[in-house]
Amino acid sequence: MAGRILIVDPVPTNRMVLKVKLSLAHYDVSLADGVQQARAMANARVFDVVLASSVLVDRSADCVLKWMRTARTTKGMATTFIVMRDQPNSTAACKLLRKCLLAGADDVLNRPFAEDVLLARIQNLMRDNAANQELHSPAIQHGLSIDELKAPPPPANVAIALVGTGTPSQPVTEFITNFHKPARGKPGALNVEHVPLSLLTQPDAAPNEPNVVLLVAETGAAERALSIMSQMRSHARTKDVRVIVIQKNPGTSQLARAFELGAHDAVPLDIPPLDLVARINSQAQIHRSICKRKRVVRDSLLQAITDPLTGLYNRRYAASRLIEMQRDCLATGKNFAILAFDVDHFKGVNDRYGHAMGDAVLTTLAQTLRKNLRDGDLICRTGGEEFLVALPHTNEARARTTANRLRRAVGALDIAVKNSPTPLRVTVSVGLSIQNGHVPIQEMMEQADRALYRAKACGRNLVAIAAAA
Repeated sequence: MAGRILIVDPVPTNRMVLKVKLSLAHYDVSLADGVQQARAMANARVFDVVLASSVLVDRSADCVLKWMRTARTTKGMATTFIVMRDQPNSTAACKLLRKCLLAGADDVLNRPFAEDVLLARIQNLMRDNAANQELHSPAIQHGLSIDELKAPPPPANVAIALVGTGTPSQPVTEFITNFHKPARGKPGALNVEHVPLSLLTQPDAAPNEPNVVLLVAETGAAERALSIMSQMRSHARTKDVRVIVIQKNPGTSQLARAFELGAHDAVPLDIPPLDLVARINSQAQIHRSICKRKRVVRDSLLQAITDPLTGLYNRRYAASRLIEMQRDCLATGKNFAILAFDVDHFKGVNDRYGHAMGDAVLTTLAQTLRKNLRDGDLICRTGGEEFLVALPHTNEARARTTANRLRRAVGALDIAVKNSPTPLRVTVSVGLSIQNGHVPIQEMMEQADRALYRAKACGRNLVAIAAAA
């Protein structure tokens, strides 16, 4: 079964004709004559797509858009919502499109449907929603502040690229002129930039953070536009940018192909400018939402592997990186070193100056380690005043030199003390273990710890070395 679809339409003939078409495409189709019935059905089972008649939009008691917003807000509903619009060229229909997209509908499709376009668009939107499903989980939603969720969206950044050869044709020129009027009719409505195609196909030269790219295809250049879109989707920097393909009088097969290949929207060149602006703003909102939630995911992952006080990696991350270094060591035959650091007499710092001063010592120590190590070296905070440094491709002599250099750098620090003219100075003891890759990770760390204890026992502010097992 391709998926579950709920058709909500007060006209029985419309419901039955559409059901026949979708059932032949192997969808599990259910029917409702209004929002009240649709709501009850959606409470009982999950639908992948809801196709709702536009006549249900302005019903004050049972508006389909009100139901959609409520369902998504209270249940995190990820169903694709498509509004079916009659009389697409009327002024009221233009206002309807903007209202539906602003409310969060995934698309507004005009009746009568071209069957292949309808099926391609449904599959296109289902794939798009499925790809972003994990980013809209409640756990990630809670990572966004109330202010972020309620703040008005900033102006959409739009990049326009003409796909064709030579001078733009008159229809394309007229389209650009007409588009700029509503796009820039109000200050900050859209930020529009015209870019060459090379900026879209070269990942290192992508346009400056666009939310939406308009690929305006000259006659005969539709396939090239789709090829450029595919290239954009394959590059890390542009894969999340929303792409709208614009063609002159596209046939149903061209529209269906655009959706099948992943266009986020595909519209004719003579689309009313205000309709296009509404579609751009809708796609820009999706792009911002995806980027924001990806940032929350990255931040959440980073928080799971970093120490909140110093910003260094934690013990959990250290274990995984040491496994990587061990594998590299076995593959290359080059040893690596593990250094266990401990601040000498740290309890006395806390007792005499307070825990705030103790935190300042730890953060200063972390900054010093960062400044004095290579980019590929590993630095972690593994305990209260304990740190771990791992040095890949390092022999004993180099590791000993590095350990003593770090020890001296920490000992030379002047840490300011509030209301005191005399700065605080601290020292560290270091345990050094050279690894050949054949020792289990836990034993590696224990070797470095035993060497650290020996440095402490020998008077502190020293580097002690443990031989690899």
